[in-house]
Amino acid sequence: MRILLHDLTVGIVMTAAKKKVWVVGASGGLGLALCRHLVEQGHQVTALTRRPSPALQQLQGHYSGQVAIVVGNICQHNSQAIPQLSALFDHYGLPDWTLNAAGLLHTTDPVRMPEKRLSQLAPSFLADNIHANTYTSIAVAQFLDPLYSREDPFRLLCLSAMVGSINDNSAGGWYSYRMSKAALNMFVKTLSIEWQRRFPRACVATIHPGTTDTPLSVPFQQSISSDKLYLPPLSAQRICRVLAGLAPTDSGKFFHWDGSILPW
Repeated sequence: MRILLHDLTVGIVMTAAKKKVWVVGASGGLGLALCRHLVEQGHQVTALTRRPSPALQQLQGHYSGQVAIVVGNICQHNSQAIPQLSALFDHYGLPDWTLNAAGLLHTTDPVRMPEKRLSQLAPSFLADNIHANTYTSIAVAQFLDPLYSREDPFRLLCLSAMVGSINDNSAGGWYSYRMSKAALNMFVKTLSIEWQRRFPRACVATIHPGTTDTPLSVPFQQSISSDKLYLPPLSAQRICRVLAGLAPTDSGKFFHWDGSILPW
């Protein structure tokens, strides 16, 4: 585990409109696009990734003093990323916004794809989906939970998916992914009730980003019309627009990228 920082001891001047943002899953296609969009808007970004991509490191180099990369796994309680994150937040202040962009839909080694029928549902793949798509957000929230005071107006937005909606499920299939995203939605709804009591100015929510042209969606893009496959910069812009507009009354809601509310 290691931390890659530029000018940690140099203060960053931020206007009132600029935010301190923690992005989890920062080397993924959408996570990287979120980091890029945020720094282009002048925000300060802490990027958590298990494996820093060359593109993320280039982004850090281009925006020296504005991006910190922390390498590690937030789901591992003994990860060196945890004290490193704590040191960063002690130095710069706690995140105003946190975005969890980590997730799993399929794997390449070994090759495992979303299930089409019940007979394909396997315990290991289901567990991997739950760990990546549900537990990561739990670990993020558990890390943040003791850091804030009652009056802090922080935001936590977790990337979910339309296929996690029980009401919207008319196609079936994709058992593990659907269940893991539905579990994420239930976690965020439940957490919002606890945090409303403890942090009444905070907001935690989930969002469906739309199908984005990243490695996550590549195996399925042939069945998606071109006007429904979005470039990462556009999805990042849409997600950040929803995030910037969140109010405490939105806590526990499941958002579409256009800002409308999706059914559970």
